[in-house]
Amino acid sequence: MDTERRSARRAPIHLFCNQYIDGSPCLSEALEMSMTGVLVRRVLGPALERATYALEIASAKSREGRVWLCATPVWRVGAYEALRFISQSETDKLKLANLLYEVAPLHAA
Repeated sequence: MDTERRSARRAPIHLFCNQYIDGSPCLSEALEMSMTGVLVRRVLGPALERATYALEIASAKSREGRVWLCATPVWRVGAYEALRFISQSETDKLKLANLLYEVAPLHAA
């Protein structure tokens, strides 16, 4: 049985990001990202789960500056959490695509 639910290819990125929980930034590391979601590892912050998170991600390589995304959890195991992006505007999608291309150009979709 195939349990793969992803609709977009993921690229390994290894960037630090902030996952906002109850308005406070919690340091996380984005390990893999696609246009539809991200796998993060919480580095610092509470082990609280929320229905949605604001996610702030940037790279020194990126010309876009910070990209802000709204995400909802898909699953969580220990410090690892898969998040699906929701409510993306066209501008958000373009910024995300540029960020992915700049940090992982060989894997960009």
